[in-house]
Amino acid sequence: MKLQKLFLMSLGSLLLLGGVGYWYVFVEGAPQFDPPAINEAGTGMTFQLQDFQSLAMGQTRQYGLVLPPDYDKNPQKRYPVIFFLHGGHDDGRAWVDKYGLIPVLHQLHQSGKLPPSTIITPDGNDLRGSSPL
Repeated sequence: MKLQKLFLMSLGSLLLLGGVGYWYVFVEGAPQFDPPAINEAGTGMTFQLQDFQSLAMGQTRQYGLVLPPDYDKNPQKRYPVIFFLHGGHDDGRAWVDKYGLIPVLHQLHQSGKLPPSTIITPDGNDLRGSSPL
């Protein structure tokens, strides 16, 4: 009887840990305990979320937009456009909030390795209820 009780307690513990792990990774998106600093100050870059109506999906979708320094001062200037695609179950803010994109872009601009560019981070989550596994 004790062995059966120990087995059931162990199984219950594993199911609880598995449920909490699933929630943390796939529902909450594995938020970081020490997220990178966003720190737009001093870079001249701005990040904003924009909405658009997707006719194909029949719903409003979001995307992140990082504009280069002095974008507003040069309305006629053309900038290269770079799309950053995230992994499954992230959103348009993931590259900025989780992965610290702004400081990296600033460093690349300052070193001359990347020209001033428009960066788009689309929300590629399909919201169809597909399994994250």
